[in-house]
Amino acid sequence: MYQAGHYEVVASSLAVQIGHQINPDFQIGAMIAMSPVYPATDKPSDVLKAQRAMQARFWFSDVQVEGTYPTWLTQYFDAKGYDLDITKADLANLKRGTVDYLGFSYYMSFATAASDHEDPQFSYNESTDLVTNTYVPQSDWGWQVDPEGLRYSLNWLNDRYHLPLFIVENGIGAIDQLTADHHVHDDYRITYLHDHIEQMELAMKEDGVPVMGYTPWSAIDIVSASTGQLSKRYGFIYVDRNDDGSGSLARYKKDSFYWYQHVIATNGTDLDPVGGVAHDTVTTD
Repeated sequence: MYQAGHYEVVASSLAVQIGHQINPDFQIGAMIAMSPVYPATDKPSDVLKAQRAMQARFWFSDVQVEGTYPTWLTQYFDAKGYDLDITKADLANLKRGTVDYLGFSYYMSFATAASDHEDPQFSYNESTDLVTNTYVPQSDWGWQVDPEGLRYSLNWLNDRYHLPLFIVENGIGAIDQLTADHHVHDDYRITYLHDHIEQMELAMKEDGVPVMGYTPWSAIDIVSASTGQLSKRYGFIYVDRNDDGSGSLARYKKDSFYWYQHVIATNGTDLDPVGGVAHDTVTTD
């Protein structure tokens, strides 16, 4: 995995250099999946475990922003006996091809706890080392819904990288119900996005975090990349299609469509739900 990851970050650095050669004014960024990992308790070993989890999740952006490998990771390679194909030319390219901004998705936060038999590296395995955070609710798919975690993430990334930040994905996968008159009353999606945008604005206004953009996930229901399901719906527009392939493919605007349309129209200055808006449908024509 680390070898494949190395080839990826070298390829990224080469692409950045080519882009800047084409036009030095190009702003070229990287993108990561940002899910902050909290310690389950204030026990020092839990804090160390969470620290290593954050390092392990975000070494990609460390390399793409800083142009060098973090020291903990090179030590980890040595401890594990990983003899990777990393050349001097690769390291030089990483330094020359750093990104201008950092994009990231944010859907949820995680929590972790140290085991009784931790190795000296506090090795982190996301499939086994996460624990439930009882202080935040969960989505239909068990993802922890944590709007304040977005503000925390923005501050953490700003403190670490000092680059403009771009939230390129933010949303909630949910089981939506289409009514007989073709409406979807997805107040839970409106609440999720409202609360996350509000926390983003606090990070910008109160904390001074440079946020260059925000885009939700997503405009229309599509097959979920994480589960392969269409029933895990993220969109503002409902698609009449089921996991078994049945359905007309007709499209219907959800309540969240009209709410987010209003958010755009007011440039985010009014996040309150809008009442009395006529609902219509969009078909496949």
